[in-house]
Amino acid sequence: MNQIGKLQTRLALTLIEVGLTVAGISAVITPLLLWASWSKFVFYLVLSVGCGAFLAFIGLAHIRGRLIGEGLPSKDVLGLKNVRQLMADWDRLQEHDSGVLRKQRTIKGDARREFVFMMRIVIGLILGVAAVFLAVYAGFEFAYG
Repeated sequence: MNQIGKLQTRLALTLIEVGLTVAGISAVITPLLLWASWSKFVFYLVLSVGCGAFLAFIGLAHIRGRLIGEGLPSKDVLGLKNVRQLMADWDRLQEHDSGVLRKQRTIKGDARREFVFMMRIVIGLILGVAAVFLAVYAGFEFAYG
């Protein structure tokens, strides 16, 4: 591909990414705006803009996939065969690999140590706050009591 074609593709992808961002933000804030709408006209206007944002997001994502070259085989419309095969391969690997089991035990041990460490910090913070409140309370009782 020549330099101009690469530049045009990069520019198109940048514009699509900007469009995806704007459509995504519009779709995300639609429920809040629906809740805050003050009239039927505004409600339906926000609802139509939100639905349009969802449709624009789906369309732009499809166009981006076509530009990048992502595509699904014609026989496997949803791509489920590939996902099922990957899941089966992963399960088979997990069952027969002793290194994976050792890592899982190590992760569980690390998680237990981290949890105990965090509980110590929480208890220390609670005791520290209690000590400060007790000192302030004692100070007020002494001064104004």
